Amino acid sequence: MTDKLESRKKKSTTVETPIHTIRAGAVTASIWRRQSPAGYVYFDFSLTRSWKSLSSGSTGYSRNFFARNQAELAEVIDKASRWIDGHEQADLEDRNGAMNSSPP
Repeated sequence: MTDKLESRKKKSTTVETPIHTIRAGAVTASIWRRQSPAGYVYFDFSLTRSWKSLSSGSTGYSRNFFARNQAELAEVIDKASRWIDGHEQADLEDRNGAMNSSPP
């Protein structure tokens, strides 16, 4: 088996969890910490909507939204974006501080 295939298998069995979640009503923004193949660390977010069937009582999550979810979507997108901005800025400051404090 090639290294590339083995790498894919390892990635598919690893369960990732978001580092932060933001909720408004039925809408959730899950914030993820990612790393590019080059080693660059960044954050992004995904959106979901929780639902419950009135007939069966079953529950679940969807990536699809209704027009009535507009306010909740706007709220979680704004909060997730501000959370990421703040943490990216703090991460940048930490990296700059580490570079400046290293011995000459």
